[in-house]
Amino acid sequence: MKTLVPISWYSDPEIFKKEQIVLFQNLWNFVGLTTDLENHNDYIAKDLGGQAIFVQNFRGELRAFDNICSHRFSKIHQEDKGNGPVRCPYHGWIYDSAGIPINIPLQSRFDFSDCTPESFKLKQWLVDTCGSFVFVKKNDDGLTLKEYLGGMYSRLLDFSESMGEKVDCQEMIIKANWKIIVENTLDSYHIWDVHPDSLGKYGAVDGYYWNDDFHSTYLSKAKKLDAKVKKFTTAFADRKLKIDGYQHYLIFPLLTLSTLFGMSLNMHVFTPLSSTETKVTNYTFMGKLDNASLEKILFDMSSKASANLVTQVWDEDKPVCESVQLGMVSIDNSRDYKQGILSSDERRLHTFQQPYLKLMNLVPSAA
Repeated sequence: MKTLVPISWYSDPEIFKKEQIVLFQNLWNFVGLTTDLENHNDYIAKDLGGQAIFVQNFRGELRAFDNICSHRFSKIHQEDKGNGPVRCPYHGWIYDSAGIPINIPLQSRFDFSDCTPESFKLKQWLVDTCGSFVFVKKNDDGLTLKEYLGGMYSRLLDFSESMGEKVDCQEMIIKANWKIIVENTLDSYHIWDVHPDSLGKYGAVDGYYWNDDFHSTYLSKAKKLDAKVKKFTTAFADRKLKIDGYQHYLIFPLLTLSTLFGMSLNMHVFTPLSSTETKVTNYTFMGKLDNASLEKILFDMSSKASANLVTQVWDEDKPVCESVQLGMVSIDNSRDYKQGILSSDERRLHTFQQPYLKLMNLVPSAA
C-alpha cells in the first residue's frame, strides 16, 4: 500500500490555488464556535480559501458575508472576533443583516442614477451549525451540512455537548503544507518514535479507525492505566463523553478533534497560508460533567496538565512536519522517487487522500 498524492503536490502553488477554491471555499469548513457568537452583533472574521469572510449574530440569526466593503474594498471587521455593527472603518458605510448598505455618509454626493445602494450588497456565504461548531461555504450546491458530515454529525454533536470550560488556546506557524500536517495527525505509526513520553503513554497506538465518506474516526483503547489516570476515570465516571482511551476525529479537510478518556477535549484548526506554510490553532477544553462541583474539581486538578500535553505533542510534531516538507521540496524530480509505502498504522491516510483526489478531480501521473 502506497501514498496516493504525488510528492510535488505538497508544494505546488498551482495545486494550492485549486485547493483554495475546491476544498476551502466550496466545502463546508469550520470557522468558529457559537460561544463567540452568543450576543447580537458578535462576529468572527476569518480568511478562508484566500477570501476574507465574517460570520455575525444578527438578533439571534447567524449570517456570513465577504468581509470586504463593496464601496472601496477595505476589510470591514479588522479583528478576528468582537462585537459591533457591520461598519467599514474607511468611509463609515454600515450594512444590515442582509448585507445591504443602510447608512452611507454624505449619500447625496453619490450618483445612484444607474444603480441603487442595494446593488452594493455584500456577497453572502452559507452558514450552519452542528452543536457549537459553526461552518460556512461559498456556494449552494444543495449539499447540507448534515449531509456533508454524514455519520460524523452525531459524533460532533456529542463532542460539542461534552466540551466544558476552555483551558487554553495556542497558535503556531508550521513551515509545511497543510496536507503534511493533517496526515501527521492521522498517522499512529509515528507515535512510537515521536511521542513516546506524551501520547504514547496514554495508549494512543494500536487502535482502529472507521470512515464516513470524507471524514474518519480513530479509537485506541487504553491497555493499561497508570494509577493516576485510573483514579481520574473512576472519580469522574459521570463525564458526558465516556471514551476508553484516545479518540481522534478528522472533519475533512481542515479540522481535527481529539480526546483522552473524555476528560480533556482538544480542537485543532488548520489554516493554510501558502503551499508550504500553515497556521495551527489548538484549543483545549475540560470535559463536561453532570455534577458541576466535580467538574470544577476536574478543572482545578488537570486543566494545566491537559494544556501542557497539547503543547508537548505539537512541539514534537512541528519539527517533524517541517522536516518532511524540506525533504519533499528538495527531491530531484528527474530521479525515480517512488511514492512512500504505508504500514497498517498509516492506512487512515487513504481515507484522507482518496476524497482529496476525487474532489480535486486530478489524476496523478504514474510514480
